[in-house]
Parts: sequence; C-alpha cells; structure tokens
Amino acid sequence: MVTLNSPTTYFEDREGPAGFEYDLANAYAAHLGLELKMETAPTIEAVLDAVMQDKADFAAAGLTITPERQRILRFGPSYLLVQTRLVCGRRGPKPKTLEDLATVDLRIAPGSAYVEVLTDLQKQQPEIQYKISENVSVENLLGLIGHGKKFCTLADSYVFDLNRRYLPELTSPMALSEAQPIAWALGGGLSWRPISLERNMKAWFAREETGDLLETLKERYFQVADNDFDYVDLARFRRAIRGRLPVFRPLFERAGKRYKVPWELLAAISWRESHWRPNARSHTGVRGMMMLTRTSAREAGVTNRLDPAQSITGGARYFARLLRRLPSDIMGEDRTWFALAAYNMGYAHMMDARALAASRGLNPNLWRDVREVLIDMEDPKTYKTLPRGYANGLQARDYVAAVRNFYDILRKNTQEMQTR
Repeated sequence: MVTLNSPTTYFEDREGPAGFEYDLANAYAAHLGLELKMETAPTIEAVLDAVMQDKADFAAAGLTITPERQRILRFGPSYLLVQTRLVCGRRGPKPKTLEDLATVDLRIAPGSAYVEVLTDLQKQQPEIQYKISENVSVENLLGLIGHGKKFCTLADSYVFDLNRRYLPELTSPMALSEAQPIAWALGGGLSWRPISLERNMKAWFAREETGDLLETLKERYFQVADNDFDYVDLARFRRAIRGRLPVFRPLFERAGKRYKVPWELLAAISWRESHWRPNARSHTGVRGMMMLTRTSAREAGVTNRLDPAQSITGGARYFARLLRRLPSDIMGEDRTWFALAAYNMGYAHMMDARALAASRGLNPNLWRDVREVLIDMEDPKTYKTLPRGYANGLQARDYVAAVRNFYDILRKNTQEMQTR
C-alpha cells in the first residue's frame, strides 16, 4: 500500500501505526491472510505515480474518484463520501458566492483533485483564479491558514473537520462540490492484478463486518470532538477542586507516594485528560481517569482502565517510567515537561522533537527550546525528514502548558489549605 504520512491517512501514535487508511487497509490485509507493507510518498502526485508504475498494489490516501483519474486508473469500491470545502481563516477572507471567490487568494496542493473542481467552477465564474503551491500537502496549507495566513484553500470535508480540532481558526464559508466518492486506486490498464483486486475488494467492502469497521473508524478519526479536552476552563477546574477532587485525592496521593511523583501533578494530568471522570472515553480509544491506551495500560498492569484506582496507579507508573527513561542530560523541572510531552505525543515523537531542536542549534535538553519546534512537526517539509514522521506537535505543546497551569494551581491550593 502506498499512502501519505498525514493525520488523515497514516502516522505513528503512542500505540504504533495508526490512521484511517492504515487501519482499514490493515484489516483488509488480515482478511486476505497477508501482511500489510507500507510505503509513503511525499505528495498525491507521487502516490498516484507509484500505483500506476506498479510499485504498489494499491494506493490509499483519501483519493477522490474523478473522471480524469478514472481515465487512467481503476478504483475499488467507494467507502467515504465527501464534499470539497473552501477553507479560510477566521480573520481572513469570507467569500460566500462564486463571485466573491474570484477575489480571493486561492492556493491548492499539487496533484489534488481540486483542479478538476475549480475547472468546473470556472465554467460558471471564469474570473476564479488559483495557484498550485509546490511540494506541500493539504494539511500544510491548512496549518498556514490556521496560524494566520490570509489565503484560502480547498479540502475534503472530513479533512477540514479533523484539522479544525487542532486549528480552531479554520472556517469553511462554503461547499464547492456535491458529495464525491473516495476509494483505493488499484493501478491502470487491463492487467490481471487490479482487476482481481477490484473484484475481491468489492466482496470485502460489501461484508457487514467491514461496514461496522468503517463506522468505527469514521467515529475514531473524523468525528469532531467537543472542546472539553482542548480548552482550559479555569472556573470549571476550580469548582471541581472543591467538589470532585476530594473523592479522588487519596488515590492520587497514594499513587504519587508509591511512584515518587507529586500527587498534584498526577491530578493535573488527570484533569487535562478526563476532567476527573472515571468513565471518560475518547475517539482514539483511550479510557479512564488517566486516559490510558491499551498498550500503556497493559504495560502498567491495568486490567480495567475504567476503575479509578487502577487508572490512577497505572498512569502514575507509566509517567514515572517515562521520567526514568529520559536522557540524563535533561535536568530539573525540564524532565517533568519532557515526560508530559511524551505522555501526550509518545516517547519516540518527543525524541524526534529534541533531535529537530538540536539540528537548529537549540538546546535539546531545555523544554523552552524544544517547544519552539513542535509546531513544525506538522509541516510536511519537516516531518518527512523525521524518523517517526508526522506528530501533532501543537497539541503536545498546548498539553504541557495546560498541565503545568493546572499543576501550579493545585500546588498553590494545597499550600493555602496547609496554612489555614
């Protein structure tokens, strides 16, 4: 399988390989009794070239079935329907009509199906103009807009939904197409392999089990989450310190003493992860007070992630292990901040961030230096050079800042209680 390294296709997370396309293709490979071999390409153009040149059995990269592509490629069954959306920034242009669109600085990624969409729109509004930004992905363009650039771009609706979680400045003023099918590309011509794959995939996608899997994957990767885990609500936090925290404080204190981690820090992590809700669940499959993955829970000896005592103890053990694993050159409180980043983004991605900082002449042992490069781990020009590829660096940076804030409030609250 050839794909892109991106948050909507294939990437490495705390549990290993992940992504909508990866999970779906891996299930298909298991159905065939085969092992999935992954190949990544830098652009959509390169993905399509790889499958047309028989360098891969199929391409899975959120590929829209278009008339132009159908002229040169075979496709498997459609498994998603998406709209092409216009995406701008909250402080940027706000076109509402095709006439407005003609006045916008419009940029798209190379090799995308959006050229065909815009060509159709130009038949209605010939003044519409656009630029193809070389060597960038859709996600890269969305990232630039989300951080203040004043141009607009095009993105599939589910790509927009996913990226809006991390880039709240993104808006979509209008849809530019009807629903379009997405499918795997199987190569061109009349060779036996794509024809055989097409027939086999059609049978597999028609299975009830595959339909259930698709619904699960759509919810996991594309359903827009609420803001409980994305934004700091200090008033709610302070109310919970008085109301909810006393119920769980003994568990945090016991686990903190056992693993030599301040209980207030464990409580701060838990608030950021679950708002101290024992039954918390996320779209990515993590669970409980400390939002443990299946892998981290298993490593920490946790058999029931929804049990508060087990979750807090397991989270403390996992965090203490991350602290011990850090290089000895990281000193003082920086060890805590790096361990928090690893808790959120995975240890390997955190080490990639240190290496990236070092390559830019920054100190890889100082959190204040490393956090400056985290956002670049979402930039294709950067993450394609990293051993573990794409990482949600902005989320990790904000996660550490939020936990530090909650930790500071809890420590001050403890000190005030002790002096009364």
